[in-house]
Amino acid sequence: MASGGVLFATKPTVDAVEILVEKGITSIPDKFIRPPQERLAPSAYTPCDHVEEQVPVIDLQESLMEAMMNVGKAFFGLSVEEKQAYAALPGLVMQGYGSKYIQREGATRDWRDYIYLLLQPHSIRDYDYWPSNPSAFREVVHNYSEETLKLAKRLLGAFSMNLDLPQTYLEKAIVKPYQNMLINYYPPCPQPELTAGFYAHSDIGMATLLLQETGSKALQVRKNDKWIPVIAAPGALLVNVADQIEIITNGRYKSVEHRVVADKEKPRISIPVFCDAATKSYY
Repeated sequence: MASGGVLFATKPTVDAVEILVEKGITSIPDKFIRPPQERLAPSAYTPCDHVEEQVPVIDLQESLMEAMMNVGKAFFGLSVEEKQAYAALPGLVMQGYGSKYIQREGATRDWRDYIYLLLQPHSIRDYDYWPSNPSAFREVVHNYSEETLKLAKRLLGAFSMNLDLPQTYLEKAIVKPYQNMLINYYPPCPQPELTAGFYAHSDIGMATLLLQETGSKALQVRKNDKWIPVIAAPGALLVNVADQIEIITNGRYKSVEHRVVADKEKPRISIPVFCDAATKSYY
């Protein structure tokens, strides 16, 4: 697909979770219900004002983070029909708007919608999937991509030095960076105990830089077989170590397993940027 105007005729219809919420459903469809052994314990939905273990956070220019969150909210504030113009085509590289990240037949659905964008290198970008509404979307995403890539390189340098290795060790190990982004929208869910905003998993790349709405407690990380709520601090990013770092460092850094609980009352936006080692030559 060539860059330029959006090709409406080829776009599939997204089976958006948002549509179910707008219909006022009181029970969720079977395709969202997880087997009993995969459901979250009731304590996962209990408000947590005091968390024993705090998760360290990373700082970035606050105005840029606010702008990124604002364009994400503005996009998901559009009508479903407007968002459908950027619907992802079925396939392995699902750029665009969607709700079924796992395409396997019969897979349990997560309670979320999203827009998925490829960012780095620039040659993999397909601007047909970059919304032109809100008008600032493309510029903000571009700037956010550039700054988070710089931050990721600084973090790799810090990780390397902490292992008594040359500062550029991990950056050289990945050869060339590959970066992509999800803007996740989690609508309110009438039966959050039966499903998940995002199932428990670890990220496959090097590191994930996560932007959340201040005060959100929906994200949880596993430590010592205990799920710890990650309370989103104002003006900060969360950094998840991912699988490639664990492999390259022989387990000195551990990839973090995490999940997102569904919320009965409030919608939520989260924006992870995935910084990975390129698996093929894009340069």
